[in-house]
Amino acid sequence: MDRQTALLILQLPEAPTPEEIHDAFEAHVFALRDFLFRQTVIPQVFRAKVDRLLTASEVGETLGAELPCLDGRLPDMLPLEGTADEVVRLHAANVGRLRTAMAATLDPNCLTRFGECLVRIQQQYVRWMSDWAEDLSLKDTQNRPMRDEWPADALAGAIEAQRKGHTLDATTGARLAEELLRLRKLDQSAVPTPA
Repeated sequence: MDRQTALLILQLPEAPTPEEIHDAFEAHVFALRDFLFRQTVIPQVFRAKVDRLLTASEVGETLGAELPCLDGRLPDMLPLEGTADEVVRLHAANVGRLRTAMAATLDPNCLTRFGECLVRIQQQYVRWMSDWAEDLSLKDTQNRPMRDEWPADALAGAIEAQRKGHTLDATTGARLAEELLRLRKLDQSAVPTPA
């Protein structure tokens, strides 16, 4: 990447000071990390943000800007096993571990690894849940936007109640079906994970 392109990405003038470069680079990477940290994990969208982190890494190299990585190690991930409600809780714990680890860095190389891991574990979770719900009829279920994720504790609670033979009220039953349909659609639109 040439210097002009790097400056353009950071929306800087032709001759910025080192402080302006550092501040713009930090703000750029912070915005990308903040997105990964706060938004619903939609693999296609997150993959695009991870690609932007790779570009940010090139920008930093080109302009000689560096950001700290206090701990770049990926946390241990819990295996997705057990009942569906347990899998929902395990996945939420894994996402939480990754996001906590992300908070310790602004280095785009470290954040790229964390982002790739988020995409991968979300794809595994979505595949698991889609397979689990495969035989459920969801044809009359309302479509929800992919970003409209039901909180993990509510989803796990509804699945657990159903597993234990409790009848769900109409609102909870409908929301459960909507979330399972949302996950199924995410699975159908999955982006292959790079080797």
